[in-house]
Amino acid sequence: MVDEIELLREMRGEVPERPDVSGVRLRMAGHVERAPSRRARPAYRMRFGLALATAGVLAAATAAVLLRPSGGGPEERPAPSSAVARPSGAATVLERAALMAAQSTAAEIRPDQWFYLKESQHMGADLPAFETWNRMDGFRSALREEGRELKVGPVEKGPTNVLRTQQEVEALPADPDALLRHFRGGAPERTPLSICVPSCPPEIAQDAKAFGTIGWYLKYGPVIPPDTAAAMFRALAKISHVSVEEGATDMDGRPGVGVVFDAGEHGKLYYVLNPGDYRYMGVKAVHDGQSMGMSVLGSGIVDRAGDTP
Repeated sequence: MVDEIELLREMRGEVPERPDVSGVRLRMAGHVERAPSRRARPAYRMRFGLALATAGVLAAATAAVLLRPSGGGPEERPAPSSAVARPSGAATVLERAALMAAQSTAAEIRPDQWFYLKESQHMGADLPAFETWNRMDGFRSALREEGRELKVGPVEKGPTNVLRTQQEVEALPADPDALLRHFRGGAPERTPLSICVPSCPPEIAQDAKAFGTIGWYLKYGPVIPPDTAAAMFRALAKISHVSVEEGATDMDGRPGVGVVFDAGEHGKLYYVLNPGDYRYMGVKAVHDGQSMGMSVLGSGIVDRAGDTP
């Protein structure tokens, strides 16, 4: 009997090319810019997992609550047992995601364009949604909180700098085993939400690091080369403690495919993917029946700060 994964690989040529779909602590210069009334046509529409850029107001909150919220957050409903896939199911789903990633078209993004992201925040309490713009040359950022004006200022120079991220992903290996060795080795640890407070036990620490770092990069979908994105999905399938929950939802209740790292008593970390095209929809951490996270409500590449896809 032909192995299911091999069948998926044979279907590579049959997977239709899906359309191009689609961080930051802002140190504001202090001036306010009105969003232009005309929406510029984006050169690249939403594609793969899109950035979870963290606004300054969230930085301390995320570090403090992590997987142990003090209450007030929505209660996680236990998924039916039939919704949890066995490891072979996880490998199948993630291989399918890899095939779709490999079939996508690499974007040609100009340095003068901006990476746009709109997120909702559910960090123990529901906070206002916000929009961020990061110029691809790495020099300017913009922020608009829900109901407020657009503010433009200098960009954060740390790991949320989009130019730095673009350079990093272009240097990553496109082989899943090499990618895992890189993330488990000396690569800096990055994760949209932490798991294991204060730290993971040694037996799962490297797996948790690799899982978190891959998720961090998947959120920057438009800047990831298709073969690298495919390698990331295949690498996730090789990590212990990773499964797929077909009936998962993001923090806004939207149904999706949950890619889950189960840290046992330390909780679970989910990346929620669109069930149709596997684009990144958000992240959530679940512990003791409570959950927190952030959802991507819109994203893409636009021509000016204030424009939306």
